[in-house]
Amino acid sequence: MKLLQVLLALFACTFLPLYAADLSDLSYTTTGGKVTITACNTAATGELVILNTIGGNPVTSIGTFAFKDCTNLTSITIPDGVKSIGLGVFHDCSSLTTITIPDSVTIIGDWAFYNCTNLTSITIPDGVKSIGLGVFHDCTSLTKITIPDSVTSIGAQAFGDCSSLTNITIPDGVTSMGLGVFGGCISLTNITIPNGVTSIGDWAFYNCTNLASITIPDGVTSIGLGVFHDCASLTNITIPDGVISIGDYTFDNCSSLTGITIPDSVTSIGDWAFYNCTNLTNITIPDSVTSLGLGLFHDCTSLTSITIPDGVTSIENDAFFQCSSLTSITIPDSVTSIGERAFGYCTSLTSIIFQGAAPTVGINAFSDVADGAEAIVTIEVKASFGVSGEKWNNLTVRSSAASPQLLEVQLAQMTAERDAAIAERDAALAERDALPTQASYDTAITERDARFTEDQIHAMSADSTIGMNDEGNVEMKINFFESADLVTFAPFTVTPESVSVVDGNIWLEFTSKDAAFFRFSLR
Repeated sequence: MKLLQVLLALFACTFLPLYAADLSDLSYTTTGGKVTITACNTAATGELVILNTIGGNPVTSIGTFAFKDCTNLTSITIPDGVKSIGLGVFHDCSSLTTITIPDSVTIIGDWAFYNCTNLTSITIPDGVKSIGLGVFHDCTSLTKITIPDSVTSIGAQAFGDCSSLTNITIPDGVTSMGLGVFGGCISLTNITIPNGVTSIGDWAFYNCTNLASITIPDGVTSIGLGVFHDCASLTNITIPDGVISIGDYTFDNCSSLTGITIPDSVTSIGDWAFYNCTNLTNITIPDSVTSLGLGLFHDCTSLTSITIPDGVTSIENDAFFQCSSLTSITIPDSVTSIGERAFGYCTSLTSIIFQGAAPTVGINAFSDVADGAEAIVTIEVKASFGVSGEKWNNLTVRSSAASPQLLEVQLAQMTAERDAAIAERDAALAERDALPTQASYDTAITERDARFTEDQIHAMSADSTIGMNDEGNVEMKINFFESADLVTFAPFTVTPESVSVVDGNIWLEFTSKDAAFFRFSLR
């Protein structure tokens, strides 16, 4: 029996703390009748209760790195009189599961709970105004935290790599969120940023792989570097009107992002901003943007359409590299340079409509596009691209005369003067339509029939056909002729100002000095 008792005693000893924590483990200083805890024996084990007074003096602060590397402490009670917790106080207390911070605390230093990997929950007192740099960084078991309304700022990496944190409420008084504040919070599914926030630091939500939605407040003016980098579950996001810049890598690897609204206030979009957004199907870039940066839409394999605004002057290297679903794109006449591999491996790209002269083009800008892909150009600048039917940077040159797509674009881009002329004409037509009676209509018909004989009408017209050219495109050409006597016809030229489009119909307006009759042929 005694042998069994001895064995049980030895067995129990192997599982009991080897060194129970008590006040003898603490080092402290006393200044002006107030005690500051400065250090703790790193061998201390288990629960530690710090008394309100030591040597008859109140404990008011815990100094820098006081409990650093106390890896065996599981619980710490801080006395009510403590007002500040210094830099890195509980740094690497990897066994700490609970801690009580009294309401008297108003300051929590940077990295205070860094790498407390077993800390599951914590309540921050109401008097604390800021959560500093890396305070809870690498608290990988932290699932719940209460931030009081008194907090107005959250520092860089404050919750970085808190991989078990699923949600968090940020109080309305917070106006700024620092660098990487929630970076690596891979379990975070949603978060509400209060309307008072005007600044979101770089990499703020980096690698929040389960974050599905987020609303950016109206007061934010810039979205910094890599803010949503690797947010693979983010499906949709609206950028408020006040934002003027989107930083590099902002939505990099947001592989579930299907749509995004960029307001007209945005003037710059950083390099690689939408890299590998493999589900992004379309996007509109504001007219105020002047450059499409490096790798901007690299590997956006679902992107089917995009409008490049008229103000863009350069398309940088790899901007649309491997956008394998992009079939056509229009390059405005403002673009003067296209970088290396800008449209490389856009394997479905068949037509690129150039509205201006040939830009400067980098190496392999159009490599591995669809077979037979065309550079569709206007007649006026065709010479800058070379001869029709020949290659220009791996694209077959086609002039607008053989390109219905470009003709449609050109006709749609009416000048302000033409719009004014159309408006004036429409007003005249409206006035005319308001006046006629049946009698005046009958009179007009009689006058018309008396004006031309049947032979004259036939003489003014010609048979017309529309055919297919060798490339399989619809091709037509209109020739105009004028005559003073219906016998001798001479060709004449219709100027661009004589052509307009109204309600989907092509209108021709022209006057002649001497001719009374006109005819045309269409082929």
